[in-house]
Amino acid sequence: MGPGKQQQNPSGWKLIGGLVSACFAVDGQDREWRTVIDAYEAIRNQPSGDCKYVAGRRTLQQLAEFRIAHPKGKVRIRPASGSVQACPPGIKGLRPDRAAPGETVRVHGTWPSEVTIYLGDRPVPLLPDDNYPPCCHNTAVKFEVPQNTPDGPVRITLRTRTITLDAGLLTISRS
Repeated sequence: MGPGKQQQNPSGWKLIGGLVSACFAVDGQDREWRTVIDAYEAIRNQPSGDCKYVAGRRTLQQLAEFRIAHPKGKVRIRPASGSVQACPPGIKGLRPDRAAPGETVRVHGTWPSEVTIYLGDRPVPLLPDDNYPPCCHNTAVKFEVPQNTPDGPVRITLRTRTITLDAGLLTISRS
């Protein structure tokens, strides 16, 4: 991974470096706490990023502030209760909710990885969209209703390897 990626998102890389150092620091490598604190200081006033960045920055903040307040204190990391997710998956909308074959439909939402769209039980190809990445937080995907889709309501679902999201019903109408 070259410096170009770091220059595109320096605060994101600073966050990752701080979290990696936090893993070593919590594991007993006390010299890593300086990197944790420095990383947090470098990003503390950076504008918000996506939900993963915000969750990571919050974790780094809690660790850095604890260490500053308790220089000899020990930290033990435990799993969050209740399956806390930084970016909970969900559908925000389906537009339009009525379309004819050949028309384009867009689904907005958040999902953990690239999706496959299904009309009923039939997968349909995604259309390229320069305005949205196909994954993950607060994004959209679009598809064209196939010509041979019969009139009437059809359920739209988005599937990843791990989840299925219900985008609702799309009414197909040629009139």
